[in-house]
Amino acid sequence: MADVTSRLAEIAAMAHLEQLAKSTVYAILVYSAFVLTIYLFETRAGADPGRYRSRNFAIDVLYTLFYKGGFYSVLLLAAVTNAIGPRLDFLRLNLGELVPWPIGLALFWVGGDFVTYWWHRLQHAVPFLWAFHSIHHSQEQMTALTASRRHPLENLSMDVILYFFIFNLVLGVPTRGWMPLATLITCIAVLQHAQLDWRFGPLQRVLVGPRFHAFHHSRLPEHANANFGFLFSCWDYLFGTAVPEQARPTTFGVEGAGIRETIGSQLFTPFRLLWQWRRRPASVPSSESHAARS
Repeated sequence: MADVTSRLAEIAAMAHLEQLAKSTVYAILVYSAFVLTIYLFETRAGADPGRYRSRNFAIDVLYTLFYKGGFYSVLLLAAVTNAIGPRLDFLRLNLGELVPWPIGLALFWVGGDFVTYWWHRLQHAVPFLWAFHSIHHSQEQMTALTASRRHPLENLSMDVILYFFIFNLVLGVPTRGWMPLATLITCIAVLQHAQLDWRFGPLQRVLVGPRFHAFHHSRLPEHANANFGFLFSCWDYLFGTAVPEQARPTTFGVEGAGIRETIGSQLFTPFRLLWQWRRRPASVPSSESHAARS
């Protein structure tokens, strides 16, 4: 009986992955169309199109193909979730089945964004986490695909929180239903990293726009450790991490980490930094110095 139950679970898991794979194709089309739309808005706003012909952009494309092309989301993240999820049923809340879907969706956006805000702050405050998160900040020519520039270990940690715990265990959303929300989250991230001076008018203290998020990537020390929100900027205003209104920054990146524009350097640099800080504890960056400006 146990063997039959196990076999049925495997079949169900494969069916979920097949549905997710099909929806991934549609998600790629939506994502591509959205990126193109953002590029047209950037061009109309006078942003330098040369950024999209640079080596920096080519690196971001490679990250995007890996994370958004289906291999990572379907064969790694979803497959592992389906494999180990049933073993953690004792943690499952399935709030999506207990409350009306509009309330469940609101709980996801508000609660998930609140958790993301604090996790993001930890990534800048804890040297071990910053060593990996610094790869995302290494981009000096921001484009619509910069959101994908993340070290695999950092990306996995965030996805475990968002998809495995919040989607799967808290809300009870099966892997086959991940893609619509995942696509929306991806498009929001694309907009935030665009070279657009959008503030969303009176909603700038509520929602994160590309102007607000630009300060988070600024090279200037006075912008360090600020504007951590993903969807809601209100967390930054509430907890005192919002940059006061001023001109949009024009220089981006991280100083002093020695991160080159190669995949190999970006995959290896976090481990080099951790070894360097272990050998020389006095060089470990502090949160006040944006973790990499020591």
